[in-house]
Amino acid sequence: ALPIFSLLLPLCVVLPPAMANNHGDTAWSAYMKGWQTYDTPNRQKQDASSAYIRANSVTGNHLIRAWALSFSNGDVGSDTVQFTTGQERFISQYAYEWNGYKPRQIHLRLQNAGSYAGTTFAQGVWSPDSV
Repeated sequence: ALPIFSLLLPLCVVLPPAMANNHGDTAWSAYMKGWQTYDTPNRQKQDASSAYIRANSVTGNHLIRAWALSFSNGDVGSDTVQFTTGQERFISQYAYEWNGYKPRQIHLRLQNAGSYAGTTFAQGVWSPDSV
């Protein structure tokens, strides 16, 4: 007969906590004229990694800038990055850390980086977490 503790031992295995993140890509597309901005929908930031953005296409290879904001457009200490067709960028920000290391809703704000004639159409993918 097996002692009781050997039967209970498998129940005592401790697993490390799963690393939470929200790195799945979400599509975005924007029409921007002059200095107009476009905001991606909010998504939950679940870790301290950088946000991620990639442009699949941008009208005339115009340069686009992007930065992160909280759900209510609040400051999250975001860097501003610039990119064009085929480029990807990682956006350093502190949305998770400044929220007490707890999940927080963020979005990315996009804007033309130059004064372009006509409307810039851009499309690509983004994610709030990058690992």
